[in-house]
Amino acid sequence: MTATNAPASAPACAPPGLVGDDGRLRVALRAIGVIAHRDLLRQAKRPGVLISQGAQIFFFVLVYAVGFDGMIGSVGDAPFSAYVFPGIIAIQVVSIGVASGQTYAWDREYGVLRELLVAPVPPVCLPLGKVVAGAGTVTAQSTVMLAFAPLMGVDLTAGRFAAALGCYALAATVFSVIGLCLATVITRVQTLQATVQLAMFPMLFLSGSVFSPQDVPAWLGWIMHINPMTYAVDLARQTLLGGGGLLPRWADLGALAAILALAMTVLRLRSGR
Repeated sequence: MTATNAPASAPACAPPGLVGDDGRLRVALRAIGVIAHRDLLRQAKRPGVLISQGAQIFFFVLVYAVGFDGMIGSVGDAPFSAYVFPGIIAIQVVSIGVASGQTYAWDREYGVLRELLVAPVPPVCLPLGKVVAGAGTVTAQSTVMLAFAPLMGVDLTAGRFAAALGCYALAATVFSVIGLCLATVITRVQTLQATVQLAMFPMLFLSGSVFSPQDVPAWLGWIMHINPMTYAVDLARQTLLGGGGLLPRWADLGALAAILALAMTVLRLRSGR
C-alpha cells in the first residue's frame, strides 16, 4: 500500500484547535479567560485588599466631598461634592489599575511567568488576562460607587449611569495596560513599587480630580494636559454632570484611545519579559 502524506498546511501533530486563524483566536481568548479567572480567584481570597480599597475611597469622599463642601460651596452650577465625586471614583480606578501591574511582577519574581509562557499561546495573552481581571474588578467597584452619586448631589439618570460606567471601564482598561507596561519595563519588584508610588500622587492630584482645572495657572494647565488621567476625569465629570468640561468629550475619548493604542503597542513588544 502507498502511504498518504499529510498536507503541509495542517501537520498531523497539530492540535485541531490551533489549525487556522479562528482556532488560534479561540485558543488565545481561552488563555486570556483562564488567566483572568486565576487573578479573580486570587483577589477573592484576599478580602483584606478589597476592604482597604473601600476604606481609601471612603476617606477621599469624607475629606473632599463632605469636608470641603461646606467651605467651598459650589463650582459653577454644581455643588462641590457633586463636582469632585466623578474625580474621586477616577482616583480609585486609576490607582488600582496602575497597581495591577505588580501582580505581573510578582508572577515573574516567583517563576510563575516562566511556566505560563511555555504554553502554546501568544505571550501577550498573559498580560491581557490580567488587564481583563483588573479592569473588570475596578469596573464592578465603580458600579457600586456610582450608586451613591445621588447622595453627593449628582442628578443620576439611567443613561448617565450607563455612560459613566462605560467611561470608567475605558479608564480602567487604559490604566491597567499602563500598569502592565511598567511591569514589563521595570523588572525588579521593589523598583516597580517605588516607581508606581512616585508617579501616583502627581498623576492623581494634577488631573483636576479634586479641583477645577479651569482655574489653574497656565503653566499648570500645560502639565495637566500631559497627564493621561486628566482626560479620564474630564470625560467622567462631563458625563455625570452634563457638561462644564476642560475639553470636548470627543477630545477626551480620542486622547484615551491614543494612549491605549500606544500602551498596547509597548505591551505587545514587551510581553514575556
